[in-house]
Amino acid sequence: MAFTTLKSLDAEIKQLEAQKKLVEKRDGEVPKALAVLQRYAKVLTPAQRRQVAKLIGETINAEPARAPKAGTGSLKGRKLGKVAAKYRLPSGETWAGRGLTPKAFTAWAKSAEGRTWAKANPGAKFPAADGAVTKSPTKAVKKVTKAVKKASKAKPIRKAAKKGTAKAAS
Repeated sequence: MAFTTLKSLDAEIKQLEAQKKLVEKRDGEVPKALAVLQRYAKVLTPAQRRQVAKLIGETINAEPARAPKAGTGSLKGRKLGKVAAKYRLPSGETWAGRGLTPKAFTAWAKSAEGRTWAKANPGAKFPAADGAVTKSPTKAVKKVTKAVKKASKAKPIRKAAKKGTAKAAS
């Protein structure tokens, strides 16, 4: 082995030992720094927390904590709140009147009890949940209402001109 390589190896060893001392010194100071950060963590702003995270090489939520924005997109799939029951069967089954009619309600309507109830309460779908029967307008009332609406929308009828004046003008 050459003398120059021994000198270079010796210099490298000294450099590594010095680096080791620096690392040991840093490792002794890190717990102190962490204790200081923990003490002041409560008073740091989100921007200051991001700066500290950037210094130590960690990534935290880049967005500051804000209230979520109201959805402006499609309403499909949104959750609706619970609604009070609108209909109640004698068996205790309830239905809010939204969506498809439950199977229990359709079966009850087809049963003898349901048919007799429907005859006694024309125009009502099912027994009301509060006990009172809510009747929707009967078919005859609906027809009359339609006729009145049509008549009010119709164009006024013009009177026919007299035949004698029409011939005189020609």
